[in-house]
Amino acid sequence: MAAAGVARPPQPASSELLGEPIDVASQKKPILFDPPQHLCYNHPTSTISLDDLGLDFPQASSQTAITAPFPLLTSAGVRELRADIFRPEIVGKYGSWKYPGVYRIRGYGEAAPFAYSMWRSPEVLKACSDAAGVELDVIMDYEIGQLNVQLPKHVDKSSAITDNLPPPEPPKASDDDLEPEEEGADLKDLVSAWHHDSYPWVCVLMLSDPIGMSGGETALRKGDGGILKMRQPGMGYAVMMQGSMVSHAALRTLGSGERITFVVSMRPRDPLLPDTSTLRTVKPISNNDELFRQWTGYRFDVVAKRLAKMRETLQAEGRPAAETHRLTKEWVQAQIEYLQTTVDEMDLNDYIAPNFK
Repeated sequence: MAAAGVARPPQPASSELLGEPIDVASQKKPILFDPPQHLCYNHPTSTISLDDLGLDFPQASSQTAITAPFPLLTSAGVRELRADIFRPEIVGKYGSWKYPGVYRIRGYGEAAPFAYSMWRSPEVLKACSDAAGVELDVIMDYEIGQLNVQLPKHVDKSSAITDNLPPPEPPKASDDDLEPEEEGADLKDLVSAWHHDSYPWVCVLMLSDPIGMSGGETALRKGDGGILKMRQPGMGYAVMMQGSMVSHAALRTLGSGERITFVVSMRPRDPLLPDTSTLRTVKPISNNDELFRQWTGYRFDVVAKRLAKMRETLQAEGRPAAETHRLTKEWVQAQIEYLQTTVDEMDLNDYIAPNFK
């Protein structure tokens, strides 16, 4: 795939830029995403393939398991994204505790205009597609996007979520934030359980300063049971991961600082590529009235696009009757299975419970 033709400001977000005055970020009046000002994409320097991890999935839409971290947002972009999301009306309505000290925010959609316009922008989608090696679309508005927030240690974990909103300006971390006896997170220090994602692809964007941070990596399980850890080198950096294929977990940050990641779920844009999406891991943490409405909308849209392509194929002249019958029968059977999966995934009794082992 050719490199994405997107704006490349000179530097991504980094701790070195955090001393700049905040002249645009405002929690009172969010602005819209502006690619020349907020986007800072460079193609990842390397990727880890499914084969590298000892995994083999014929239904994968790409051989990429996870990319090396790559710059995606400028420091101004990070500040605006944080300012947009960490408003009382967003966190209070769409935030929920995972457990003391860690909460999630999801399902806000257009109520967060900077975040929504960012992930719906052609430039950001082109960058994510270029990094992944396959053309991608956001799965649906409901998955724009999930923030996983590990609060700093000094915050009262028993208080309301809105009592201690992370500031637009990311706190600058230092070695002093680490506790001397802590040498790094191990597999018992999980922010998220071991899991496969509900959707084919995710973009995981770091919104905290990792300087001086111990832990905070994404851990991936290899086919032989071994573990690979991937860590973002700075704020505004992201990875693309085929999370439906790879079992993974987020490791807790050790020390006193925050850890905030932004996760947006995606699927192949080509309707003929395999779509492995499920709802089992997201039903327990979602407003299912809205989730199911958008789920059926996107699934029916995929079928409509497949139908248009199949109609074009079958209307070509000169095809023998037996071949037309065979192709039609195979296509119909595939759509029956796809639509049945669409229905089955809305069963409220079917979901995956967390596993922190």
